[in-house]
Amino acid sequence: MNPQTIVLFLIAFLVGSDEFLLGPILTPVGSDLGVVPERITLFIGAYALPLALLAPVLGGLSDRFGRQNVLLPGVGLFCLGSLGTALASSYEFALLTRVVTGIGAAGMLPVAFATAADSGPERAPANIAAVQAGLTGGIILAPLYGAWMTETVGWQYAFAGLAIAGILSVLGIGWLGKTKSEFTPPTPKGSVLVPGALGAIVAMGFGLGGAIGIYALVGERLRDTTDITTSGIGLIYAGFGAVTLLGNLLMPWALKKVSDGRQLMQISLIGVMLSIVALFSLQLGTLTACLALGIWALLGGTGAPGLQTYLASLSETRRGVLMALGASAMNFGVAAWSAVAAFGFEYAPMAVAAQAVLTIGTGILALAQGATLKRELDQT
Repeated sequence: MNPQTIVLFLIAFLVGSDEFLLGPILTPVGSDLGVVPERITLFIGAYALPLALLAPVLGGLSDRFGRQNVLLPGVGLFCLGSLGTALASSYEFALLTRVVTGIGAAGMLPVAFATAADSGPERAPANIAAVQAGLTGGIILAPLYGAWMTETVGWQYAFAGLAIAGILSVLGIGWLGKTKSEFTPPTPKGSVLVPGALGAIVAMGFGLGGAIGIYALVGERLRDTTDITTSGIGLIYAGFGAVTLLGNLLMPWALKKVSDGRQLMQISLIGVMLSIVALFSLQLGTLTACLALGIWALLGGTGAPGLQTYLASLSETRRGVLMALGASAMNFGVAAWSAVAAFGFEYAPMAVAAQAVLTIGTGILALAQGATLKRELDQT
C-alpha cells in the first residue's frame, strides 16, 4: 500500500476499533465510573448515533469544500473525544465525550471511502478494499486490544491509545495529496439520488445491515445446535473476521469477474442469505455450521466494498454524500434489524431465517430494480 492508502486504512481502523472496543470491558468501565455495566452500553449508541446522523452532512460538505477540509477536523474531534473518555471521572462526562468521538467519526469513515474512490477508476477498487479492510481489522482486533489494555494498565489507556493513533493519522493526512476536488471543489448539481443510488443505499440498510444485525446471534445459535465451548465460539468469531478481511482484499479481483460492484453485491447477498437461512433453520453440525459461516464471511467481505465501489462510481460530484448515505443506512439497519432478530430468536430460530429472507431479499431486489432504472435512464 502507498502512504495515502495506509493513512486511509488507519482512519477506518480507528473508527471500527472505537465502536467495538467496549464489548469485553463493560464491567471494569462501569465499576470505575460508578454505574452498572448495562449503562455503559449507552456509550456505543452515543458514538454510533451521531456517526449515522451526521455522516451524510459531512460527506456532502467534503464534496463541496474538499476531502481534507472535513477529514482533518473529524480526526481532531475523534482524538479529543477519545482522550476525554480516557480522562473522564464521571459517567455523564464520559458519555458526552463519546458523542464528540462519534461526531468526529462521521467526518472520517465516509470521507475516507470517498477519498479512496477519488484515486481514479483503475486504483479506486483496490483503495476502497483497503479502507474496508481497515474497518474490518479494527472490528476484529478492538475487543482483544480493549481486554488486554484493561487487564494490564487500565481501560483508560485503551482510549488514550486510540487518541495517539488518531494524532498519527493527522500527521499522515498530508500524504493524501491533492485530489481534483482539493484544487477545484466541484459544484454538486442535480439530485443527490442519481440513477442507481437509491437501490444501492437500500441494499446497504436492508442487505448488509440486515446480515450484520443477525451476526450477533451466531454464538447463541452455535451453543444451541453444537457442543462448541465458549472459547471455541470466540475462535469461530475470530475466524469469521479473518475470512471477512480476506474477502475485503479479494474484492478487486472479484470485481473483474462481474459487470460492476452492484452485481458483485447482489451475488454476495444471495450467498449470505442462503447461509443464514441454513444456519438458523437447520440443525447443522459443527463442520457444516462453520462452512456456512465461512461462506457468509467471504461473500459479505467481498460484496460490501464492491457496493461501496459502485456507489462511488455513480457521481463524482456527489460521491462523498452518496457513500455517507450508504454508511448511515447500514448503521441504522444494524440497529433496527439486530433488535428485531433478538426478539425473533427468543421466539424461534426459524424467525431469524425468515427475517434474513425478508431483509436481505429486499436488498437483492433493490439492487436489481436500481440497475434496471439506471439502464433505462442511460438509454434515454
